[in-house]
Amino acid sequence: MKSLILFLTLSLSSIYANTQSFGLEHDHSTIQVENIDISAEFYKDILNLKELETPWPEYKLIRFFETGKNQQLHIAQAQIDKYGDIKVNKVLHLAFAVKHFNDYLKYLNEKGITYSNFSGKSNIIQLRTDGVRQIYFQDPDGYWIEINDANH
Repeated sequence: MKSLILFLTLSLSSIYANTQSFGLEHDHSTIQVENIDISAEFYKDILNLKELETPWPEYKLIRFFETGKNQQLHIAQAQIDKYGDIKVNKVLHLAFAVKHFNDYLKYLNEKGITYSNFSGKSNIIQLRTDGVRQIYFQDPDGYWIEINDANH
């Protein structure tokens, strides 16, 4: 009987240990940019992100921004290849939810930022099957940004 209890305890402990969650949460995303100062201004001005201190204040080639809920965006100065192009597919994008979607669209219009739906039709709002509205636009380096009204 003791052997059976020991066997069951060890077996169940092994199964439990293998199925435990690591508590994985998104921490930050890092993108490379052509001009870190222009991009930093874009993320501060257009997305209104708060810039944070980096662990390396003397190193001026990376900047950190708070994106909410203990998450960050890091932008790093790119080492440009001989062609100098950064082309990013729209599937690879940063996504941010806003509470006041219509007000944000007005804000983008005031700033002269052209947005589109996923297929690229200008000033058209994408409507997902779950009812979430979304738009896309690019930062100064061509990275795609999605703005949506998903409730978190």
